[in-house]
Amino acid sequence: METGAAAFLDRFRAFGSAPSTATYLPLFDPEATLFDSGMGEPIRVTEIPEHIEAVLRLVPDFRMTPERWRERDGTLFVEASNTATLAGSPMRWDSVYCVDLRGARVIRGRRYYDRRPLYARLNPDLPAVADEVIGCGSPAEVERGLAAVLGGATREVVARAGDDTLAFVEWRTVGSIRGQACTVGGVDRVGPDGERAYFDTLALAARLAEAAA
Repeated sequence: METGAAAFLDRFRAFGSAPSTATYLPLFDPEATLFDSGMGEPIRVTEIPEHIEAVLRLVPDFRMTPERWRERDGTLFVEASNTATLAGSPMRWDSVYCVDLRGARVIRGRRYYDRRPLYARLNPDLPAVADEVIGCGSPAEVERGLAAVLGGATREVVARAGDDTLAFVEWRTVGSIRGQACTVGGVDRVGPDGERAYFDTLALAARLAEAAA
C-alpha cells in the first residue's frame, strides 16, 4: 500500500472509533468533494461539517470499523462494518468507501451502501425495489436487474483495485425510467466470503415508484 493510503487509513480508523467533526474533517483535502448514498450531487469541504453533524444527530453512537481494503493508483477502497442505534434498536450494516487520495487526504470521496434497511426503521412504508431486480445482491444479479428496469442501460467502470483474493470495482449504470435519465452507482466486491454489490436501493425505488404513480 502507498504511504499516503496507509496514513489515511490510520486516521480513518481513528475517526471510526470516535466519530466527530474534529476527526472527520482532517481526512479531506481543502479542494475535496464527497458523495454519499442519497445525495443528488457531491458536496464540498465547506458543507462537510453540517453533513457529518446531521449524521451524528441521527445516530450519535455510530461507529465504523474498516475490515478490508485495496489500493491502486491513488484510489483506495475500504469495506467497513458500521453499527449504531436507530429507533431504539441496534443495527449493523456494511459499506464501501471509495476515495481518491491526494497524498494522505481525500480529494474525491464516495460511500456506497443501502439506506433502505436503516430508514425503514423510521418509516416501514418506504418504497422498495422488487426482489427480482436485485436477487440476493450478487454483482451479476444486480447488473441484470438494473438493465431490466432502466431503459437503454449502459455500465461503465469508474475505478478498480484488488488481486486474486480481494477485488473491488466501482461502476456507474446510466439509463432512463419512462424517458427520464437515471444514474445508479455502486461497488462490486469479490472476496473470500463471496461476491456482493453495494448500491442504494432506496433512491432507485423512489424513482420507480414516482414513475409508476
